[in-house]
Amino acid sequence: MAKRTRVLLLAAAGVMAGVLATGLAARAGVAAVGAHVPDELAYISAAAPMVAYIDVRQLMNSPLHDRLRQLQGANAATADGLEARTAINFDRDVDQVVFASMGTAEAPTSAARSLVIARGRFDAVQIEALMRQQGGQVDQYRGKRLVSIKDASHDAALVFVESGLLLFGARDDVRGALDTYAGASAGIKANSEFMALVDTVDGGTAWSVAKFDAVSGRGALPSAVINQLPPINWLAASGRVDSGVHGLVRAEARDQQSAQNLRDVVQGFLSLARMQGSRDPAYKGMLDSVTLNSEGNSVSLSFDLTPAVLDALTAQGSGLRRR
Repeated sequence: MAKRTRVLLLAAAGVMAGVLATGLAARAGVAAVGAHVPDELAYISAAAPMVAYIDVRQLMNSPLHDRLRQLQGANAATADGLEARTAINFDRDVDQVVFASMGTAEAPTSAARSLVIARGRFDAVQIEALMRQQGGQVDQYRGKRLVSIKDASHDAALVFVESGLLLFGARDDVRGALDTYAGASAGIKANSEFMALVDTVDGGTAWSVAKFDAVSGRGALPSAVINQLPPINWLAASGRVDSGVHGLVRAEARDQQSAQNLRDVVQGFLSLARMQGSRDPAYKGMLDSVTLNSEGNSVSLSFDLTPAVLDALTAQGSGLRRR
């Protein structure tokens, strides 16, 4: 298959794989909702350009887990991540996690900071003791016990807002999350565009809703693809996990004409991919599963990533990174 076509296929399928891998790598510092929107959204600022949710327990128990570890690749945790600071192990201790990028609307891709909101089983006394051994200081903020480490090279804070629910991130971001929950600043749930997209990703093991600039600026899509796309405001993705991924990617274009142009571009990509990928059974199976729809300003694409396709994507992605 031609390199260009492999790039386009990876762009389509990799968006969802990237969402799931990011969920696994939330410890490094970067759904199933609808009627039960996660309560954790109440802590997230309206300025957050990207929010993701993952049912960690469902994913860890799925046959897909090992493949996602391979796709995770360079997103492995850093030494300053949650586990290094607190000994909290995502695989073992966390059931659900919400991740929010802490870039701003003006500079959605400039900050590597992130806020992690994790629900699970934690030993608060042991975790606080470990952070204090590393130089952590304890203070009270909005009635919560905040443990933080902030110096020339480190900036990390943790607070248990209730039993089994913690916030972790840069100190100002954690304090800001408590401010948002208290109503002192606008929260993401007040953003009607965001919440409308959350409702469209109902039923998945993982989901992500982001300003398109926040996704494209982080290298999640090849520049060759971005340059051919009409104006897009939002991107949402959802994945239901078992042995593979049943995915949905939805884009909100600037207007109906942009949506029609986007549908035409995606349809062109798919036609080219189907022609060049017809001899590869793994890719052909994925392409045959793709359904493209558009309505108003929205364009959505659903697909299935079978175990064979995921194996092929892992191998092709590794080859492309080496070039």
